[in-house]
Amino acid sequence: MINKFKDDFFWMLRESKGYFPWVDRSSCTLRRLLHTCDRHYKYMKCGGDELAPRDLIKALTSETVCRNGLIDLFFKAVMRAEIRFISRYAPQRSHEERLTGNLVSEIDNSIYLIKDEFKDLSVKYYSEMKEIDFFYFDLSKGGKIEKDTGADLGFVLIVDLPDYPFTVKSFVLQAKKINNKVQIDSNQYKTLSNLNEENCGYLFYDMNFTTLSSPMVLRIKDYPLEDKCEESKKNKTKSFYLDLNDIYRGEPLSFFLISDFLNKKYGKQHNSLEGALDYFNKLCGDNPNEDSLQFNGRVGIVCLGKKINYNISHNESFRISI
Repeated sequence: MINKFKDDFFWMLRESKGYFPWVDRSSCTLRRLLHTCDRHYKYMKCGGDELAPRDLIKALTSETVCRNGLIDLFFKAVMRAEIRFISRYAPQRSHEERLTGNLVSEIDNSIYLIKDEFKDLSVKYYSEMKEIDFFYFDLSKGGKIEKDTGADLGFVLIVDLPDYPFTVKSFVLQAKKINNKVQIDSNQYKTLSNLNEENCGYLFYDMNFTTLSSPMVLRIKDYPLEDKCEESKKNKTKSFYLDLNDIYRGEPLSFFLISDFLNKKYGKQHNSLEGALDYFNKLCGDNPNEDSLQFNGRVGIVCLGKKINYNISHNESFRISI
């Protein structure tokens, strides 16, 4: 267990919050993550004599569960950020925009705390120093935010490590609070799905004090989102509802980032950070098409391998690069 994170991980284990509500319903999904080498084979059982959810989550916090230890450090940093978010900010019941800012700030802080560990481990792995960095970039430039069809958070993940394919991927998220159930606007769902079903989804903040689960990602075509939207069309209603059991069909943000997003087809591929930012700049632009997604312009950028640089040019524009 990372010593700097142990108090937060212990809080999750003591209070049975964070990953617990999800693992209670989706333990087989977590077991597949833990099966990264022979010594984790015991976690693979999905029936019969198997570890309890508490033991699974304890293993998740105390063992290296990703094949690459540097990616595992990133995973644990985001998980720690989720715990601090649900223990400190979700109970205050702020609105989605402020909660998203709180979550991103905690991700920034957690990544900062593992910078030295990341450098030391990279030297052990590669005989050269690699860095992990995070930057929260505002592309909106004061533009108007479309409340009905806008998305709240863009995420860009860059991996530039010697033994891993150079990767730049982005994902668009719409944040929603849920306390037992949440209402989803059908038009908003439609605009998100029009963007690209593999590139976007919802990020749910569990406000129920009994569960206080980690922020959960439900991809736009995941069950039951699409099914309930189709049902709302048949019933000629403008919205539909999801409950906590529905969102637990998704995955915690930290799990999603290192599993589905990083290692699978989900997310939009880019050739460079500049290409990713250009993509989000276009989403921020004014578009008269009412079915177009209006993105509010804030993007969290994580780079595994290099420092993120930023500067102000002579024409007063703000630029970032790696």
